[in-house]
Amino acid sequence: MSAEPPSNNRARTTWHEFCDVLKDAGDLLTEPAVPQDEQTQAEGLRYLSRMARAALEWYVEFNDPAFPILYRPAHETIKLGADNPDNLYQKAVIDGRHEYRLKGQRGSVDYLSMATSRGSYAENFTQVETGFLDGDKLAIEADGSFEVIISEQQHSGNWLPVSKDSESLLIRQTYRHRELEEPAEITIERLNTDAVPAPLELMTAIAHFEKAIAFYRNTTRMFADWSQKISEQPNTLPLWDQAFCQRVGGDPNILYYHGHFKLQTDEAMVITLPEIPKCQTWNIQVDNYWMESLDYRYHRVSLNQAQAEVSHTGSVTIVLSGVNPGCTNWISTAGHSEGTLCFRWVGAEGCVDPQVVVTPLNKVLNDEHLGLSRT
Repeated sequence: MSAEPPSNNRARTTWHEFCDVLKDAGDLLTEPAVPQDEQTQAEGLRYLSRMARAALEWYVEFNDPAFPILYRPAHETIKLGADNPDNLYQKAVIDGRHEYRLKGQRGSVDYLSMATSRGSYAENFTQVETGFLDGDKLAIEADGSFEVIISEQQHSGNWLPVSKDSESLLIRQTYRHRELEEPAEITIERLNTDAVPAPLELMTAIAHFEKAIAFYRNTTRMFADWSQKISEQPNTLPLWDQAFCQRVGGDPNILYYHGHFKLQTDEAMVITLPEIPKCQTWNIQVDNYWMESLDYRYHRVSLNQAQAEVSHTGSVTIVLSGVNPGCTNWISTAGHSEGTLCFRWVGAEGCVDPQVVVTPLNKVLNDEHLGLSRT
């Protein structure tokens, strides 16, 4: 029977395993289905680095359920799984055997939801909901403050359920006009503990790295597979399997459409919504091949219900192109010839399947029958 390796060897072995999985992920860039143009390859290289940062933040830095911290798992420079440009995402690791309290100020952001889940992309590619609280049902004090108890046993007031195997909390805050609304300010604390964090132990650090390794390997592959599946139906925007969306952490209030675009520089995609069902909001966004939202800091790559112009018939026509045709409901490819799309409907009473047509850009510029207002 071999002797237990010295602790420094175990730490080194774990680090080497982490580095090896980073190296192996580079094979994704040259798979047959992956576009080989320089832009997709450049963004793929950056995507792999971003996912490495996500793995370290999610599973090494913020992975103590006894002392949870709300952090931003996706933002302007870590993007994954068609992250919503209208969203502020906040995440914390929890343990369903314990109780927690959220405290906050509601702010003015349009949509707020809180969900607990079991499973993770590091384990089994799923995040199954174990509790959900819609912000519309949140009891708020006169000064805008609120508290939410997270527990397995039902609690008076604002209560977010968990099960014993719950592992994470995800908060979505969705803007209609990001520049005009104030997000909710929220903190989390575990109840019934006066302890302080113990010094980091080697086996704890190794366990955290093992989860980071599994997350990185699973997630980079998963989103590449999603993108390849989406691109099998070029220039379409179909409704996705909603049961699947829920299994991987989707919001139960949201209907998800995922689509693809591939356009020449002189082409545009015209997306028509014949009517808008009653809903809290909707939004459409443009993503690259790696299912990262395009850089919404500098480009108009998304449009939501509050920003879109509706025709006198109740329809909405959206134009996706690299050049602004001068119409109100334009979203930009930001220089991309190919990528993915995500269309969300929040609290919709029914579905509207978007009608998609690829047309010459000069037709969009000149066709008055499209019902587009000119800017």
